[in-house]
Amino acid sequence: MAFFGFDVVADVAMHLQAGMSYASAELVHLIFETVAVLGLGYAVITLRQYLRLLQVEAESSKETIHMLRGNFDEVLRDKFKEWSLTAAERDVTLLIIRGLSVADIAAARNTAQGTIKAQSTSIFRKIGVGSKTELMSVIIDEFLDTSYHDGLSAQ
Repeated sequence: MAFFGFDVVADVAMHLQAGMSYASAELVHLIFETVAVLGLGYAVITLRQYLRLLQVEAESSKETIHMLRGNFDEVLRDKFKEWSLTAAERDVTLLIIRGLSVADIAAARNTAQGTIKAQSTSIFRKIGVGSKTELMSVIIDEFLDTSYHDGLSAQ
């Protein structure tokens, strides 16, 4: 853009210094070049403003994600207390939520798969569900319900 702007200014200055007038083809060329430089300048300014807007939105999204992550942790802690889960059951529940299999949970906790199955059964019984899918559904419902009410109170 700077090159084209300099070209237009240099062209006009050269013609003024020489006292020459523009032929119609040269004048049309100069007009088009001037319009192009102005268009490029407008595009650069618009893109910079749009970039700033995107940066503000990205920062806002990061803050929202951070807040939601904190809310999710808080909801989980509250629900774990409400369900009277032991520390081991809380750990297993978190690993179930993350999508780990019984074998993976057993390996991560350095326990037998049978222990994990027994803990899972106890967790499901305390929560009142029959499967991992139902567990996820209950947790997501609780989180969405809490987030919805928090959003209303913030307004």
